[in-house]
Amino acid sequence: MVNLYDLTQKAKAGSKEAVAKIVEMFEPKVKKSSRFIAADNREDLEQELRMEIVKAVNRFETSSTPTFWGFIKTLK
Repeated sequence: MVNLYDLTQKAKAGSKEAVAKIVEMFEPKVKKSSRFIAADNREDLEQELRMEIVKAVNRFETSSTPTFWGFIKTLK
């Protein structure tokens, strides 16, 4: 199983398959977030959420992401 961090690195390197897998990972949240929206607007909202996921992947800096223990040190 590939984790989100690895997929993000692959997506930033240009892998369209990795981007698709990331969007697929968040699909249950997208559906859950749109369930209370009027049916005629739901599809548009879901597409906007998917686009925001892709934008977030592109903005995410994997080079500055701390390790678990590095993060714990920042909390102390």
